[in-house]
Amino acid sequence: EMPIILAPGHSGVLIHEAVGHLLEADFNRKKTSIFWNKMGKRVGSPLVTIYDDPTLPAFRGSYNVDDEGTVPRKTLLIEKGVVRGLLQDKLSSRLMRGARLTGHGRRQDYSHAPIPRMANTYIAAGQDAPEDILRSVKRGFYVASLSGGQVEDSGKFTFSVSLGYLIEDGRLTAPVKQATLIGTNIDVLKRIDRVGGDLQFGLQTGTCSKDGQDVPVTAGCPTLRISALTVGGLS
Repeated sequence: EMPIILAPGHSGVLIHEAVGHLLEADFNRKKTSIFWNKMGKRVGSPLVTIYDDPTLPAFRGSYNVDDEGTVPRKTLLIEKGVVRGLLQDKLSSRLMRGARLTGHGRRQDYSHAPIPRMANTYIAAGQDAPEDILRSVKRGFYVASLSGGQVEDSGKFTFSVSLGYLIEDGRLTAPVKQATLIGTNIDVLKRIDRVGGDLQFGLQTGTCSKDGQDVPVTAGCPTLRISALTVGGLS
């Protein structure tokens, strides 16, 4: 275990995979998500606020109307560490006793049924300067980019780091490849203790797979410090 700093932008894929999917309504109505009974409860640091917003202009994950005819809206998922919302389609909304539609019923094409899906998911910007966050770590690991990962319904995850750097005395030193991040989503959310003011989004090339359907998405985050996370592959 060591302190971790996530670079802004592309590192948002960790939030997309480890948190966003488990806040899609179908997993929660089926009680397979770790968040199914966490509405209104604290699951993370007070510094963590997460949105999904299909209305961002000209973003890959954006759309004017979802595949069920619902006009989408910016949806607050986690507010200052507390679960506030889910991504809803019409079926889940009805089965969850009329939960408010959010316009996240999406499908790959006409041959698939709409299901709750993310669009543009991100952690809101904080107050810290990125250079101050880096200087705050005496020895740790800086994640420059992730190449993908696996997440269980329980929230346990592993992510492969395509490029990272050792942090020594507040500076980036030796480059590292083929490292792995290992943890659980609620632990990570609770251990985020510095949030930069430099919100960025990853490349507009993302595609998300779920139930055999692929849809375009975008993920983003500012510079984040996680107080401790297990890193595999370092020698």
